Amino acid sequence: MNGIIDQLAHGGAFILAAIGFLIFFLTQIWRAVHVEESYGENLISVKQPKKEWLLLAFILIVGIVVVFRLFMEYGNPGENMPESYRSVLLGGAVMVIGLLIFLAIRTVSPTRFFTNGILVHDYGYVPWEDVISVDRLPDGRFQIFVNRTKPFKGKSCFIRYEAPQEAALTEIFRKYVY
Repeated sequence: MNGIIDQLAHGGAFILAAIGFLIFFLTQIWRAVHVEESYGENLISVKQPKKEWLLLAFILIVGIVVVFRLFMEYGNPGENMPESYRSVLLGGAVMVIGLLIFLAIRTVSPTRFFTNGILVHDYGYVPWEDVISVDRLPDGRFQIFVNRTKPFKGKSCFIRYEAPQEAALTEIFRKYVY
C-alpha cells in the first residue's frame, strides 16, 4: 500500500489526472457533436471561417512538437531526472494529445441549426426556448445569450460564419428567436 501511495505522490497522480481530463474532453466532444432526433429537421450547417482552420493548424503543429519533445525526453532520461519524472512526462503527453483531439474535433464540427434548436460546435445543444437574444458582432460572428447555463459553460456562445451565410442565419434567427 505504501508503494502505491508513493507512486501516486511521485507522478502517478498526474497520469490519473491526464486520463480524467481525456475522459472529460471526450464527453464534451460527444455533447458538442451528437445529434438526436428530438432536435428536429436540419436547417443549415455553418462553415467554420478560414481563420478558425488556420488557428487549428497552428495549434496542432505546436502541439505535435510539444508531444514529440515530451516523448524524446521520456525515451532519453537525463542523469538529473528522477524515475518518477518519466511518469509525469507520460501523463503530460496523454493530456496534450487529448487536448489536441478535443480542439480538432470541436473546430471541424460545424454549428448546425435545427427546427427545435441549435447545436453549437463548442457549446452543445441549445433549444430555441433557451435563447434570450442574438447579437451580431462586427468581427463576423453571432453571440447567442442563453437563459439556462450548462455545466462548464457560460451564459452565451458564439457562432462564427463565412460572410455569404449571414443572410440565411439572420433569417433563421428572425423566425425562431424574435
